[in-house]
Amino acid sequence: MLRLAGPDARRLAERLSGPPTAIPGRELGTTLRRRLARGGFLLDPGVDELAAIRERYWQARRQGPIVLLVTTTMDCNLGCYYCYESRSSHALRVTDVAQVVALARDRLQRHGKQSLHVDWYGGEPLMNVAFLEAASRALQEACRVDGIAYSASVISNGTEWPDDVEAFVRRHAIRQVQISFDGLRERHDRTRHYRPGYRSAGAASSFDRAAGLVDRLLYVTRVDVRYNADPGNAADFGAFLDFVEARGWLDAPFPCVVLVAKVAAYSQRSLFMRRRELGSDEFAALEAIARDRLPSRAQDDLDVVAGFPHPKTSVCGALAFDSTVIGADGLEYRCGLQVGERHRAVGRLMGPVSAGERFPDREWWETFDPTTLPTCSRCSFLPVCWGGCPKRHLEASRPDIDAEGRFWRANLPRMIAAGFGEPPPPGFAYTSADQFRD
Repeated sequence: MLRLAGPDARRLAERLSGPPTAIPGRELGTTLRRRLARGGFLLDPGVDELAAIRERYWQARRQGPIVLLVTTTMDCNLGCYYCYESRSSHALRVTDVAQVVALARDRLQRHGKQSLHVDWYGGEPLMNVAFLEAASRALQEACRVDGIAYSASVISNGTEWPDDVEAFVRRHAIRQVQISFDGLRERHDRTRHYRPGYRSAGAASSFDRAAGLVDRLLYVTRVDVRYNADPGNAADFGAFLDFVEARGWLDAPFPCVVLVAKVAAYSQRSLFMRRRELGSDEFAALEAIARDRLPSRAQDDLDVVAGFPHPKTSVCGALAFDSTVIGADGLEYRCGLQVGERHRAVGRLMGPVSAGERFPDREWWETFDPTTLPTCSRCSFLPVCWGGCPKRHLEASRPDIDAEGRFWRANLPRMIAAGFGEPPPPGFAYTSADQFRD
């Protein structure tokens, strides 16, 4: 971005903002031409911008850090109405640990990577704590022997943790935990209710158990408190932030980070959620509350929405060549949101390959390139978006892909203005014609 001031600024702005036209170089002057060229606003005629973006994209896929998302079990003790996963008895066994370690070592060695991050996932991953304990110890030992940096994270509902919370975090090198809430106690407990047979006599509500866990975790590690927003609890978000502040979570030794997420149709199995999704304006209002109410340390520092939109230099784990998702069914997936959807698996990690077992999505993930898509290749937002979630393209989910475009058209003006430290023009949004080049 470049701020122009002086007597010629308005005239130049009018030329740049009008219909496409040729502007003689002499009108700009030597100093301004050089500044525009240095900033990338002016390019030599032979420069292929799309090729430059494509090279950066594939470099990010090759160089991405190794993340193993390990689904310890598909079982869960809670029955959230919007859950996109198929609850089943599938679970990894302690006898599978050696294969998990072998997979990690293979991915580390083939491209000389020097760090490994493991994300424990489910179902509720702590419902298979025996496997987690054994696999974590084995992976950490393998990394120690090979001189590899190791770290871990957990995505959990916060109700099944062992009593030695602080020691558990330390011995498993857990640097981040995500705990989800669906409103304050009454609404949360109604949404995140215990499934029949999963609540022991006298056990605290799911809200109280999760909140009590966060109280302890914040003394030893980072906690991302995720607020799952839908039309039923959107109005409670401000009161939930009051609860977070009163609980002391923003001032703990490891202050929590609050994420507001839209309950949505994350998979083909949960398409029924379309009618329960917040509209883009409703969700943007919640994000605005979070930005206004929360100190910067309590906001996700990786959230591009919070600041100036720099060109992307990294990809999600689904696209990183050396990362993978280990399903509780022994299958390999690319995206954690597809775990349990066997037709979306890209390979088998544990157990023999069944007769006729095929993995048609494998080639799609290996070759996906947003710069070759008919729409993305013409999109002015491509450098900061890279096509958005690749899973949406795999499933040809037009509503989600279109929503991505609307998001950037509405939010990019605010993000650019933030780079100047100014508010965006009231009501301004880019148009479809601004987004897609001829």
